[in-house]
Amino acid sequence: MRKAHLYKIACGLIMVLSAAISMSCTESFEDRCRREAREYTERMCPRVMAECITMDSMVFVDNPVGFTYYYNISGTLDNAELLTDEVLDEFHDELLTNLRQDINLKRYKDRDFTFTYKYISASTHEVFTEVSYGPDDYK
Repeated sequence: MRKAHLYKIACGLIMVLSAAISMSCTESFEDRCRREAREYTERMCPRVMAECITMDSMVFVDNPVGFTYYYNISGTLDNAELLTDEVLDEFHDELLTNLRQDINLKRYKDRDFTFTYKYISASTHEVFTEVSYGPDDYK
């Protein structure tokens, strides 16, 4: 009887310790996003997206919760005179269309993430354009 009682206590302790260890190893969704963005940047960036456009990094941000994507503009596109309001409006519309159609971002859109895109001149390091889309925009 005493062995059975000690066995139950030992099993109980093992279960409690296992639960405590598994809880301490669990990361929040936001922490996971932060880690995945960092790992993506380390593995995939810089990444050529198109001629003259290179993705520099992806960063998880807390306020508003979401991702910021940094792109470098170089070559013939690295010219502020080419980026008229009309061209930028069309470009922003295309970014929003792509965001709406991107099924890979569904789990983030379901949590109302904000997606910010920053396009920066490779020569002057100034921001050509920056646009953010929240749930009111893409849903």
